[in-house]
Amino acid sequence: MIRKLPPEVVNQIAAGEVVERPASVVKELVENALDAGARRVRVELRAGGAEAIVVVDDGDGFLPEDLPLAFASHATSKLSAVDDLDHIASLGFRGEALASIGAVARCRIQSRRHDAREGWEIRCEGGAETPAQPCGAPAGTRMEVRDLFFNVPARRRFLKSAAAERARIQELLAELSLARLDVDFTLVADDREILRLPRDESLAQRFARCFGDDLAGGLLPVARRFDGLEVEGVITEPDLARRDGKLELLFVNGRRARESSSLHAVRQAYREYLMGGRFPVYALHVALPPDQVDVNIHPRKAEVRFVDARMVAGRLHETVRAALLGRAGAPTPGGIVVAPDLPRARSGFPQLPAGLFGEPLPPSPAVPTAPRADDFVVRETPGSAPASAASPAGAAGGAPAARPAVVRPNPFRRVSGRFLQVMDLYLLLEGDDGLLVVDQHALHERVMYELLRRQHAARAVQCQRLLTPTVVEVTPAELAWFESAQDDLAREGLHVAPFGPGAVAVHAVPTVLARIDAGKLVRSLVVGDDAVGAAPLREVIADRFHSMACRSAVMSGDRMTDAEIQQLLVDAASLEHPHNCPHGRPTVLTFTPAELERYFRRRC
Repeated sequence: MIRKLPPEVVNQIAAGEVVERPASVVKELVENALDAGARRVRVELRAGGAEAIVVVDDGDGFLPEDLPLAFASHATSKLSAVDDLDHIASLGFRGEALASIGAVARCRIQSRRHDAREGWEIRCEGGAETPAQPCGAPAGTRMEVRDLFFNVPARRRFLKSAAAERARIQELLAELSLARLDVDFTLVADDREILRLPRDESLAQRFARCFGDDLAGGLLPVARRFDGLEVEGVITEPDLARRDGKLELLFVNGRRARESSSLHAVRQAYREYLMGGRFPVYALHVALPPDQVDVNIHPRKAEVRFVDARMVAGRLHETVRAALLGRAGAPTPGGIVVAPDLPRARSGFPQLPAGLFGEPLPPSPAVPTAPRADDFVVRETPGSAPASAASPAGAAGGAPAARPAVVRPNPFRRVSGRFLQVMDLYLLLEGDDGLLVVDQHALHERVMYELLRRQHAARAVQCQRLLTPTVVEVTPAELAWFESAQDDLAREGLHVAPFGPGAVAVHAVPTVLARIDAGKLVRSLVVGDDAVGAAPLREVIADRFHSMACRSAVMSGDRMTDAEIQQLLVDAASLEHPHNCPHGRPTVLTFTPAELERYFRRRC
């Protein structure tokens, strides 16, 4: 019942671990070129790599007698004994990449040593090899992979679009290039050059070519040397943080890899500078003795482990933290303490329905008996409802039903025409209930949020054409996403179009968000595959637009004209939920005449 699997089955199983998509093939072939001492690497693609991948390098090349072993499993020149696994210095070492690729594609190798007069060629199709034979070839190696997964149609159906696969390969090549500034990299897709990275550039220059001038403009260089460990690279300003961690780039002895404790250490160094859900951008190189790191723990060599992970994480945290403090200065603690014996203004928070941002709101807590500094804003509680609101069952001694929350009426429908802006942040109004103190930013944010939500529900989002289109640099993956979501974005009022290999042009934006810089709007909008899978793309885009209402609102320090204030109050009078902004902060505090008299000791 137990039998040994045929070699072709073994190779296809191994290929399932090593060769996941065209980017996996490019990674293995480029790493082989770098291990061969290449100073120039050129990658050519057809249909995102599904039809053809060609990698040309000027490295050492194959010896003629080594070519018959090129596609053999576990055949390599980089290891010879078990002890070699303890101090691996090369990118490849297992000798299974070419065998895995050859098992699921039609491959050809043409190679010539620099001191040889002729080159040699070998082919492999679905694991079946041909004898090596002489050919004309330049010095170095040319690897050709065609019809990837031609004999595994199920795997081929799972490939993404050509644009998405090309974008991932471009990102991969950019990441690999940051570790080898001495190598010239070129990427050509469908006869069009989309990435050119000349050698001997600085890390900041290469980072700018790979990921755009917007990110490169906020780079902070870091370099620290410790006993047995060196950390060098660049980090970006906290303001350039992103919605995902794709640009958290860690290189260990020249290898792009992830390690959980180091990842957490860098994020902790940024913690007090970033809002929740934002991730830093950095490219950090860690150099330590090879015997202090294990790279043989992942099929695609995407992860590493350190012998002393705590030490490495601590050094990374210290390095990044020092760079951030040197840029911005140490943070100073501060806060406002409200005397507990003073009366508290009521905010009129209603119990809002679930779904404003997709999360149900927790029930409002009762006012604590021991006042705290953060209790200055008091929410209405279910217990404050009139006794008549209780259910008959509760009156009869059964389990009491939850009483409806008291939802205060819209206070802006009963304000007088008098107002005053103070500190370019707050508006003082006179209403039926007393003195209203309004946060202009929070109220304007709520106005725009509800307006945009109503337009979205009515499928009538108004847009404003830009006099001059705004060009925004994007990553290859972002460009592919914008191409696929172009129609959905247009229906939501944002008109974008590809503008070259690494940018989009913004031609129109939703009128409600016209105050926002178009570049920031585009940056905040990119939706990952995981978000799209959880909800229709149109709904996900609408939620992002709603969250952007905050950035388009008037800010602290914005001096508003009388006409703008009057219009804001008119709009606020029609709000469904006027008491809080979409993030839950209060928009208005109400001080009744009795409370004011107590403040001024006119009433005891």
